[in-house]
Order: sequence, then C-alpha cells, then structure tokens
Amino acid sequence: MELSFVNQVRPYRTSWRLQVKVLHTWKQFTPLSGETLEIVFSDAYGNKIHASCKKIYFDRLENKVPVGAWRNIDNFLVTNNGGSYKTTNHQYKIVFIPTTDITPSTLQEENMFLSLVDFESIQSGKLDTTNLIDVIGQVFELGDLETVQCHVIKRYLAAFGESLLKQYTVSANNLMKKLLYA
Repeated sequence: MELSFVNQVRPYRTSWRLQVKVLHTWKQFTPLSGETLEIVFSDAYGNKIHASCKKIYFDRLENKVPVGAWRNIDNFLVTNNGGSYKTTNHQYKIVFIPTTDITPSTLQEENMFLSLVDFESIQSGKLDTTNLIDVIGQVFELGDLETVQCHVIKRYLAAFGESLLKQYTVSANNLMKKLLYA
C-alpha cells in the first residue's frame, strides 16, 4: 500500500497508509460512543489529525500507540472532524475499524510538533476557540475552579487571567535547544 500524508486523507476509501508520530492519547466516555481511546497524530511535515478507537479494539490496538512513538497505520475510516472542541485543525479525523493495523515505523524524528501561538493572540481573543492550542507557560496564580455543563457531563474549568501566566517565547524548532540549556 502506498504511503500517504495526513493532508491527503479523504473519506472516500479505507485503504490508507500513514506514517505518524503519536503526540497525545487519552480515554474518554460519552453516552453516544461509550469509552474511546482518543489520539492525536502528526506526520513528518507537522500535519496533525485526531483519531478515535472504540473500546472493542482496545485489546488489539491500545498498547501499539505509546506517546512519542512513530507508527505506520493501515486501513482506517476517515470521517468529518466535528464536535465542540477540535484537537487539530484538520477537516477530517481517523476512526479505527476491524482491519486497522498499527506497526512500528522506521522514521525517528524528535520534533514535538507543537502548535504554539503568540501570547498576544490569546489575550486579544482573535483565536478560534473551538480549536485547541499548545501553551507553554508558568502558572503563578490560579483562579477559582468553576463547574460547567458540557453536553451531559460536568466538567471543571480553571481560569487563568492575563497576569497569571508568564510567557515563554520559544519556537517549536528551538524548544528542545532551550530546554536542554535551561
């Protein structure tokens, strides 16, 4: 099967092959989908895509996606990336199916593929609030914890005021160098 890049995947077929790095994983529960394993992948060019794995595939696939590892992913469904909050700005997301296969990749790139934005963009409110971003900073003070209703589940929201974060201005490419010398 021919290797594709994240920005090439479309919903019209399931026989895709991607070479991606596992950036984040977490489990979540929703009344509609039940328990799922959620994953954010990036290809070598930094194109990110969200993936979802239903509980019935956990035994076979969960241990194959450790954070930081490069993997080849074959055969999956591509669907619209909807919802209130998006972990990537990709139009689509990956859904694992019974024939999905995940194997180790020979690619080893240490880039962390962060989606950093400057602090002024956050303060100005110009960012699309439905897309999540990566933030590097230091919390000096934390506001009150507020309970908010998100669909049918209660979530907790912590507010950070503009004077509560100390901004670190680093680019994604220089981040590792600065951390090594800090």
